[in-house]
Amino acid sequence: MPRRVRKKFDFGPEAELTNQKLAGELAKLTVFTEDEVQSLLPTKADKENLRELMEIVNGSARRNLRVAHLRRNIGDLGEVVMKVLEKSLS
Repeated sequence: MPRRVRKKFDFGPEAELTNQKLAGELAKLTVFTEDEVQSLLPTKADKENLRELMEIVNGSARRNLRVAHLRRNIGDLGEVVMKVLEKSLS
C-alpha cells in the first residue's frame, strides 16, 4: 500500500499575523521582548504551550495541584520549558 504524504499547508499572512499577535501577548506576560518570544518560540504551538505553562504556574490552585498538573503535561510542555530556561539562564 502506498504511503500517504502529508502536504504542508501555507496559511499565508493570516497565520503570521496571528503568530505575531500571540508573541506580543506573551511578551507582555514574560520578561522577554516580542522579538525574543518570536525567535525563541517560532511556532504558534510553542506559544500556546508557553501560555498553558504560564497559566498552570500562575494559577490559583494550590501549589501541589499545580505541580500535579505540570507532571501530567510535561511531555507536551517540556520543549518549551527547556527553551525558556535556556534563554533565561544564558
